[in-house]
Amino acid sequence: MKNKIAEGYIYTILATLAFSNVYVFSKAALNEIPLPLFLFLMCLIGFLINLVIVWLKGDFSKLRMTPRSMWWIFPTLGCLEIFTVSTFYAAIKAMPEPAVTGFLGNLFPLFTTILGITFLKERFSLIESLGIFVVFAGALLTSYSGSVMLKDFFIPGVGLVVLNCLGAATATVIVRAKVNNLTPEILSFNRTFWLLLFFTGWVIISGTQFVVTGHALLNTTFAAILDPVLAMILAYRAYRYIEASRGTIIQSTKGLMIIPVSFLFFGTLPLPHQLVGGIIAMVGVVIIGLGQHAADIKRRKRVVQADFSSRI
Repeated sequence: MKNKIAEGYIYTILATLAFSNVYVFSKAALNEIPLPLFLFLMCLIGFLINLVIVWLKGDFSKLRMTPRSMWWIFPTLGCLEIFTVSTFYAAIKAMPEPAVTGFLGNLFPLFTTILGITFLKERFSLIESLGIFVVFAGALLTSYSGSVMLKDFFIPGVGLVVLNCLGAATATVIVRAKVNNLTPEILSFNRTFWLLLFFTGWVIISGTQFVVTGHALLNTTFAAILDPVLAMILAYRAYRYIEASRGTIIQSTKGLMIIPVSFLFFGTLPLPHQLVGGIIAMVGVVIIGLGQHAADIKRRKRVVQADFSSRI
């Protein structure tokens, strides 16, 4: 059992590393090509890879078995993914330092927790309340521009990150509430299908010129492999062995993981107050994860006690 838990942690660390590098490779590509063209190329590559994986695994047969009453979930999640991916990469393009975007991404578990309580009627502990407060304080410090003027208080791109985290949390809550029999591979395929459809239309309507350097294409390919494919598969394997609350704690460190790679690529580092704010937000996510983990333990104990009582 301990070996399986250790394996789950390894998968989670690798998934976090994979997703952390998405920030850097996508930022490098976006420095050379327009956002619509980057998103089209990334989604095209991701869609083709996901198509091969789903085909080889035979998941299309499972897809056909999905009740028609559940088909609404596919375009709904597709629309949410279009929103979250657009805001995510727009934020990366707007923010000069990828690590700052990663630190602010820790708003995601905050929104997931709040939405889970609001719509899934999940219980809310004092520990999680403290964690939410700490995450918010850390994010506020990280996003501070240094100006006391309200219109210039936040650095560029902060609103995009907030919208991205809110959209991603909404999609997560929908999946948790409505989707129990679809594999991550199918969900990933659905994601890239709708993204490719939308961004193909965006490129055509905007009249974006299809001009891309070999270097930009290479960075886009790396981002496509890491984002919709590798990170998701590794996370899926991880959650076979460890609870999501434990995984969230490790995933909160992605901002720190981005820093050395970002420095090697761009020679930039977060400002001191941004680094401090990012660490504070990371601590807040850890507190939320610990609160969720404690709740999971209590829930399992109640199930065991109820089962034991029923046998007496």
